[in-house]
Amino acid sequence: MRYGHEMWIDGVERKDGEITAFGLYGHKLQPDKPMPTDYANVLLYDDNGRAENPDREIVNKPHGWKFTFEDKGADVYTLYIDSNSVWITNNEGWHRGTKRDYSNVNYSGAFNMVAKKIISRTDDPGSVMHATLEIMPSKAKYRVGDTAEFTILYEGKPLANSKIVTYCTAWQDLKPVNTDAEGKIRISIDDKGSYVVIAKHTDTTKCSEDFDETGFSTTLLVEAE
Repeated sequence: MRYGHEMWIDGVERKDGEITAFGLYGHKLQPDKPMPTDYANVLLYDDNGRAENPDREIVNKPHGWKFTFEDKGADVYTLYIDSNSVWITNNEGWHRGTKRDYSNVNYSGAFNMVAKKIISRTDDPGSVMHATLEIMPSKAKYRVGDTAEFTILYEGKPLANSKIVTYCTAWQDLKPVNTDAEGKIRISIDDKGSYVVIAKHTDTTKCSEDFDETGFSTTLLVEAE
């Protein structure tokens, strides 16, 4: 699985009966440009399942997408950005398209990139699982002194012995950690701020005449007080 930029959802605010959030694209929680338009396939779930998709617009501060939806009183909203694309590499570099579109292809892969954000009135994270590669936290938000637990699932099953990347705004570097036999990782919450969990998985059985494998990447951002 090639490691590159991530998508994440941050900056959640409730005001005047609406909820806003920002879809960002960059590295180590630093946005560098708005994600391409077709990356912003945004989906919303509430207590009753799928809800109406949020409105969206490109903004400059922060540099990304702004999502807005009506707060209808749900206990838990789960917001996703879901993107699918196919890329190849050849002697000229990376190109978006299939291996039938280019010559001298060295690598071809389909990519499913997902960002997830849980917006809860309490610590309840809900139970929504939309993505093929999912991250389920034990809480919607944490406090300094907690041990945060996250379960990584692929196609609904725990993903054991998988390297997961974690990062906090208080840290200098990304920190890798492996899932256990139950697909779980644990992080000590030692600092206030935003914590991001990045799961990646490559499935070589999901291939076609257009690409050789499918890579999945899911990012979940949680806050610690």
